[in-house]
Amino acid sequence: MKIAINLASKPYQNLRPYYTAACIAAVSLLILALVLAGEERQERYETSSLTRQINRLEKELEDLSGEQQQLEEWLKRPEVREIRDRSAFLNSLILRKSISWTQMFLDVEKILPPKAQVTSIRPGLSRSQQPELNLSVTAAEMGTLVELLKNLESSPQFGSPVVDSQRMATEKGAEGHIILVMSTPYRPGVSAPAPVQEAEPSKEQNPAALTTASVAQQKGNR
Repeated sequence: MKIAINLASKPYQNLRPYYTAACIAAVSLLILALVLAGEERQERYETSSLTRQINRLEKELEDLSGEQQQLEEWLKRPEVREIRDRSAFLNSLILRKSISWTQMFLDVEKILPPKAQVTSIRPGLSRSQQPELNLSVTAAEMGTLVELLKNLESSPQFGSPVVDSQRMATEKGAEGHIILVMSTPYRPGVSAPAPVQEAEPSKEQNPAALTTASVAQQKGNR
């Protein structure tokens, strides 16, 4: 019979698994620290890049603001203002002479629904220096105004309207009506294409010859 006797002052313990786990944990922490350091570096670089872009845009905005201020000061000069006023006056004179008020009212009457009423009309020039009409139309129902907008879009004399405002009428006798203020391009002198008509036989052609030809055609068909 053998008796196991341990003469060591401390009992033997197998610490290899603990050392292995500690090494794995240390390596994992090191990898995690490297990843976090890389992400922090990348975020710092992106932040620095965004800061430079913001500073550049702010500088460009400051320069544009300075140029705009200089331009506004130049436009406020008396000689420039006089040229602008003279140009606007000449353009308005040319527009008034080139537009026939009678024809304009006739063109508006063609596209105006029966239940709509024009309360004000004023010709003018758009930003592209093209003729346009500023209209104020009132109607009891919104469907009538929608029909007017569709008529303007499909009319060759007008174009796509731009609605400036919409409100309810407060004037006496017009309560409940809708007032629509809009602007639309106006092309005076433009007419809708004429419908194609079928050709009719000439009156100078001999009726007897037509009758003979038709009889011969009927015999041939038989």
